[in-house]
Amino acid sequence: MKHMSLNFNLTKQSRGSTLIEMVVYATLVALLITLLVDTSLSVAKMQKESFVYFNLNSAAMTAFSRFSRDIKRAASIDLVRSIINTHPGKLILQIRKPDGTYDETSFYMRGDVVATDFNGAYLGDLTPDGIVVSNLTFKPFDTASSSAVRVEMTVRPRDTSLIAALNFYGTYTLRGSYIE
Repeated sequence: MKHMSLNFNLTKQSRGSTLIEMVVYATLVALLITLLVDTSLSVAKMQKESFVYFNLNSAAMTAFSRFSRDIKRAASIDLVRSIINTHPGKLILQIRKPDGTYDETSFYMRGDVVATDFNGAYLGDLTPDGIVVSNLTFKPFDTASSSAVRVEMTVRPRDTSLIAALNFYGTYTLRGSYIE
């Protein structure tokens, strides 16, 4: 008969985990999940802020494109009816037509948006409702050979908790004002 011997090695531990190891693993998993959630929230906030910056810049570009086009076409500024060097400004431009008569374009504040008129008829708003214009100033000046206008506009989102207001500036020469 063969002798069977059972060999128990009492120095080896069982393959299970201790309570301390489980707590350490759970803590590491909790830290990783917290880091992942925090990173996701930061990315979402940055995306929202980027969208707001894009909308502010887009609104300003639209308005300044229109300012540029009409100011460059203008022959003169109606300084009597315009409100210059202060907010809220109003700029009334005289644009010479080929027949020698004039069209009139106006830029002004309507509430907290920039609006425009053409020959006294309201054309619409240049800035969207979600954007607040907190400063619109027109500063005309003359040089030896022409006239120009510096436009200053400050815009911010209606929800002011996202980002601060942004300032935009542009200077445009009235091409119809050149002295030849």
